[in-house]
Amino acid sequence: MVITKYHWPEHYSAQIGRNIGLMSIADQEKLRTTWIAVMGTGGLGGPLAEQLVRAGCERIIICDNDLFDRTNLNRQICTLEDIGKFKVDVLEEFLLKINPNLRIHKFYEVNPQNISLILDNVSIACLTLDDPIASILIARECRSRKIPMLETWGIPFLFAWWFTPQSIEYEHCYGFTTSELRMEQIQQLNQEELKSNLKFISRLFQLPGLKSTYNREPGMVDKMLSGQVPGRTIAPIIRLNASYLAIAVIYAGILKVKEMILAPKLVGYDYIKDKPLEINFS
Repeated sequence: MVITKYHWPEHYSAQIGRNIGLMSIADQEKLRTTWIAVMGTGGLGGPLAEQLVRAGCERIIICDNDLFDRTNLNRQICTLEDIGKFKVDVLEEFLLKINPNLRIHKFYEVNPQNISLILDNVSIACLTLDDPIASILIARECRSRKIPMLETWGIPFLFAWWFTPQSIEYEHCYGFTTSELRMEQIQQLNQEELKSNLKFISRLFQLPGLKSTYNREPGMVDKMLSGQVPGRTIAPIIRLNASYLAIAVIYAGILKVKEMILAPKLVGYDYIKDKPLEINFS
């Protein structure tokens, strides 16, 4: 049991006892009381939320409008029993089994009417969804509120970058032509058309070695870029990247002992080919 001035319950003290050393007691209290929003609870967001709660976060917001299906079994926190259920419902139940004292707010969608409520009191937002319209809305609101927003992708490349008032704007970084549009105008756009027009995605596959990694089944990258198939990924890749996000949240976002890598600078590691990479996407 960890004895502190914060009067943690015995169950919490027992849960996080082995954290102390890697974190100070004061660090642990910061993590415990920081509101963190996980926007998207699929392959990246689900494991990220789990790791934050296991690390001792007791203030978390989860948001997703999707239902589990069988394609999610290869990487997401679900079982056959969860097929057809809302991801946020399954995740909420799972997280509360780790820490029943967890304060968790869940939302089934993000829209201009509830975004202010979702981000109320939030100190860090993690963007872990693939909805471009919702992503733009979240990014704009975070920038307006000066909430640091963290992101990575489910690719075999370990990195995380931040969008802050000091970074490039999210829409500019991704090549969206929406900067001058109001959100109500953006909501009228076709999501698939938005995705297909992203200059950034084709540039992504210019990362050294990435195309060959995805083309172990020949032609798969072209099928992904043309929208014939959704993105390819497996559990180890997703879990590694979710873990890296958790490290960034804790050590860069909360404790500020790790550098925040600001978009469009990308610093990371290709763990398939064991090579460090550093690229500026501006």
